[in-house]
Amino acid sequence: MLYERGLIGPTDGNLSARVGDGRLLCTPSGVHKGALREGDLVLLDLDGRVIRGGRASTELKLHLALYAQRPGLACVVHAHPPSAVGLTVAGWGLDPPVVPEILFAMGRVPTVPYASPTTSDVPDAVAAVVAAGCEAFMLARHGSVVMCDDPMTGVLRTEIIEHTAKITIAARSAGSATPLPEDEIRRLLALAGR
Repeated sequence: MLYERGLIGPTDGNLSARVGDGRLLCTPSGVHKGALREGDLVLLDLDGRVIRGGRASTELKLHLALYAQRPGLACVVHAHPPSAVGLTVAGWGLDPPVVPEILFAMGRVPTVPYASPTTSDVPDAVAAVVAAGCEAFMLARHGSVVMCDDPMTGVLRTEIIEHTAKITIAARSAGSATPLPEDEIRRLLALAGR
């Protein structure tokens, strides 16, 4: 679904989800996401050891670190939404936001400084925003990460990230993307129960 919606490239992005006692399913490395089948998914333990399947995503270190840092976490969706990633390449971001909807959907979406993909630098770079309670964040020059209860929620939130990025780009193209004031952000987060 992420591939069909243009939120990941053919072999970019990855998803993992807990499937019971200390196990998770993860998308495989190098498999075209548009042709991905259930049997392609890799079953692993929370230490990253393969129980069934081929080679897990090259971003497995990130996924495992998120599950370790948030023991109740059920799902991680890492995508490469082009407009949102483009914002980070330009040195912009989604926080503070220019529209309220993203706050209701997932709270603030900060941008984490660039870290080399597939390395332990990525989990190290994101530890602070995860500890702060963020449900989603952008990896500068790389992609989005959504932590959620199920894959469909992850897809929905990734779509909201991309939609918000498009609005931000449109506003900047028109001359200015004035962010919501901090007091309004706090009010909206309180209204959303965040």
